[in-house]
Amino acid sequence: MDFAQLIELLRNPGEDGTPDSIYDDLGASYTEATSTRDAKISTSESRVAELELELLVAKSANWDLLQQIPVAESEDSGNDDESTENESEENSEDDPESDFFEKD
Repeated sequence: MDFAQLIELLRNPGEDGTPDSIYDDLGASYTEATSTRDAKISTSESRVAELELELLVAKSANWDLLQQIPVAESEDSGNDDESTENESEENSEDDPESDFFEKD
């Protein structure tokens, strides 16, 4: 009998009552269930460790590939704020409302 059937037998013993070995049967059923559970947990933990190692290897390989990419220096290595300021001044000359919102 499985665990659920043994519990049901305890709840509804019937005319004969509960068998004398009910508690031994419950203990054996519980031990079997926990050993199966522990085996599944152990298998899952070892699989997680394998996947973590695989991920670490992939990250390392990715980092090595990223380090091989040459860094290109842009031609606009100057101050970007100056070019933005010049563009906004040029655009303000075409805008009739720009006189209203003059810079200080």
